[in-house]
Amino acid sequence: MKKNIYTPIAIALLAMGHAGFAQDSSRVSQLNTVVVTATKFAKKQSETGKVLTVIGREQIERNIGRSVSDVLNEQAGIVINGVGSNPGKNKELYFRGATSQYTTILLDGIPAADATGLTGNAIDLRFMPVDLIERIEILRGTQSTLYGADAIAGVINIITKKGGAKPISGFGNLTWGSNRSLKGTVGLRGHQENVDYNVSFTHFETDGISEAAPHDTVTNPQFDRDGYKQNAVMVNLGIQATEHLKLQPFFVYSDYKSSYDGGPFVDALKNTNKSDLIHTGIRGIYDLNGKGEVRANFGYQKVTRVDESQWGVLPLDGRSYFADVYGHYSINEWFQVLAGVEYRKAELIDTVNFLVNKFSARTQFNTSPYVSVFIKNLHGFSFEAGGRYTLHSKFGNNFTYSLNPSYLVADKLKLFVNVSSGFKAPTLTALYASYGDENLKAEKATSYEAGFQTFLIKDKLDLRVVGFKRDIKDVIAYIGNKYMNFNKQNDKGIEVELAVHPAKGLDVKVFYAYVEGQVTTRAGTKDTTYNNLVRRPNHSGGLNIAYQVLPKVFVSTNIRQVGTRNDLYFPPWPNPSQNVELKAYTIWDMYAEYRFSDNGRLFFNANNITNNKKYWEIYGYSVQGFNMQAGISFSL
Repeated sequence: MKKNIYTPIAIALLAMGHAGFAQDSSRVSQLNTVVVTATKFAKKQSETGKVLTVIGREQIERNIGRSVSDVLNEQAGIVINGVGSNPGKNKELYFRGATSQYTTILLDGIPAADATGLTGNAIDLRFMPVDLIERIEILRGTQSTLYGADAIAGVINIITKKGGAKPISGFGNLTWGSNRSLKGTVGLRGHQENVDYNVSFTHFETDGISEAAPHDTVTNPQFDRDGYKQNAVMVNLGIQATEHLKLQPFFVYSDYKSSYDGGPFVDALKNTNKSDLIHTGIRGIYDLNGKGEVRANFGYQKVTRVDESQWGVLPLDGRSYFADVYGHYSINEWFQVLAGVEYRKAELIDTVNFLVNKFSARTQFNTSPYVSVFIKNLHGFSFEAGGRYTLHSKFGNNFTYSLNPSYLVADKLKLFVNVSSGFKAPTLTALYASYGDENLKAEKATSYEAGFQTFLIKDKLDLRVVGFKRDIKDVIAYIGNKYMNFNKQNDKGIEVELAVHPAKGLDVKVFYAYVEGQVTTRAGTKDTTYNNLVRRPNHSGGLNIAYQVLPKVFVSTNIRQVGTRNDLYFPPWPNPSQNVELKAYTIWDMYAEYRFSDNGRLFFNANNITNNKKYWEIYGYSVQGFNMQAGISFSL
């Protein structure tokens, strides 16, 4: 697919929308959608200039047979590398061209961190079955003032399922799929007097495909399959302790075991990885008579990994601690204030000489007070200004800020600007592993963002256009088997999202994202600058068409286009690394469901319908051709 295809797609959608607008009065405008991630408390999207996307419950439920990586991969500006590969393959999150270490992932507002450093500090997406999720809020741009370190590219808030309306009800699903895949979820939820609850268990297993691709299908036509197994348990409780105080204890356990190969084009028979996550804590909410709230959160994560290969056994143990107390209050109908203080600690336990100092534990921690003020829709004008002061155990004191004015014109056009700064400390792995550097500097970012969102033709057309620029000083990268600081990283891009509701039951969405990035580093006595977005396309886009054919029958189709990228290929030693260009590719998926009752449905996913196997996500690693999942979902 050529790059200029997105222009005719947009024109065609506009024409199709114009032809059908008189048929129905439904709205696609999300101005009145209430979100929590943009400001850390409930607020309508019309009252904030933050760029936020909500993936709602219905969309989540229509991805039960897939993964959370599949869901995120269909959003503008996000590329999940490895989503079409073997299920056990690492899922590399790229958000606006930045690697996963620059994205904060929250579980119900609490950072889900991974101190082992496998994916920076972000939690491994393989730990989170989509079955546990109620909705996802995606907040774009640097958000370090509200969400602290790592929130340089954006924030993804995964909101899990909570209690039901009845005293007790059961729910579940069962899915069969290609490559001998089986996934099932069963759970109970309910509400009784002052207590609500949701308890669920998910199991998933598949034979998978070979992780590595055969280099020569004539002399080595077949590698063995690399299987994957996962179990996950979630417990969410809500206790209305007093009229104003609610307590929400939570517990998530997830583990997976995967087989993996020896590298690009290299098969292996005995390589295995076993990873476990414990995420637990409590949230407290105290209502201030409708004028605001005080919230207190505590979270603890433990991630353990045991990697067995021909090189031996490598166990890792990472612990993360998080505590946060903040409150927001409405001074009057248009002025609000939020203030809080946060504490974080990361600890990496060394058991097999992984760290520079043998058999030791390494930690870092920080405390950071923060404050934000909000003007809410004062004659169409909204504004947020905030600051955070971080006191870090190794990297001293740092100040970050956020300025976010927006203006709403006649409920039809929202103009917005964001200027913000960010601070990110190196991970414990980057500092203290044998290939790390204790002298690394912390990274500091400045981001600029501007755009508009408009609602046209009786609110049946929603168009959002955003441009952004992100500059990072002392950016950290892994080069030549060593972590090091570069001088700076400069990224910029644009995102266009269009949603159209041309007729009753029919929704069409299209997006296009462009990003480019350059790193500047010292070469001898001079600076050198070059493009460095490895595995990240300059151009990406997608088209989704959803249609409620009959009251009980729903169908949708999704086309995802990923442009050309570069990759680094590391052939067997002593051959030098090679820069490889990966060609653009297109993936076409379809979904259908039949609701046989108000609480039950049959569903079918068909992925990569054209059976495209002639593309690379990661050079030397296999991708799945046509694959499918079919199943049943129910509640009692």
